[in-house]
Amino acid sequence: MKKLTALLLSAAIVPALSFSTITMADKHDAMKEDAEQQAGQQHAEQQRAGGEQMSGKPAGAFYADDIIGKTLKHRRSDEEIGEIQDLVIGNDGRMVGVVVKTGAFLGLGGQDVGLSWEHVEHTVEDEESVFYTDIDEDTLRESPTYERD
Repeated sequence: MKKLTALLLSAAIVPALSFSTITMADKHDAMKEDAEQQAGQQHAEQQRAGGEQMSGKPAGAFYADDIIGKTLKHRRSDEEIGEIQDLVIGNDGRMVGVVVKTGAFLGLGGQDVGLSWEHVEHTVEDEESVFYTDIDEDTLRESPTYERD
């Protein structure tokens, strides 16, 4: 009779323990998933807020003032064809173009022309940023005036 009672008690207790273990494992998995999701959200917030700090300019990077105000030259003739006035930055944060003032003499005259960043080559000569394009000055002058929105 003792064996039968022990067997009945075992039969009643084992499923209850198994169920509670499964429930605890599910809760643990849910808590782990919540923690991972929260960590991901915090990382995204840090990215948006500039949470990843820089102590200096990354290799190969340059500043806006390394571009704005610089002369744009024709690659083959090395002739100065304009001055970079502004940067055009896309929704993704990448530079998509520049605004170039063409044909100006002593800051007078000329027109603003938009030029895709793909048509601009950046080099460093004598520790100075230099910008080249294959587009000649006449072609730039004939381009539509860049209208800033």
